Amino acid sequence: MKFYFSSNQFPQLQQFDFRSRQQIINLATAKLSPLAKFVLNLLKMAILIPPFFMLANVESWYFLIPLIFVLVGYYIVLRPLSLLFIDQHLEKAISQFEQGNN
Repeated sequence: MKFYFSSNQFPQLQQFDFRSRQQIINLATAKLSPLAKFVLNLLKMAILIPPFFMLANVESWYFLIPLIFVLVGYYIVLRPLSLLFIDQHLEKAISQFEQGNN
């Protein structure tokens, strides 16, 4: 199980430009089962909700600290987690994308 931090790290997506990779990722995300989408969204909420509660209680410039945690959490945890979930549907999404472009 390899963690990918960006879509250009997938060997299958190396030949595509950024816009095409994003379209393929959207197709692969649409192929997720409802249970997988539910689990993924629960994990995202578990990571994002605590910093937002911290933001709600802060009244000075210290609100930047939880905001930084949210941004770091997204790019270091949530994006690779989303890419991990779609990895198994990537080949089907690529073939669907190529059929749509021909």
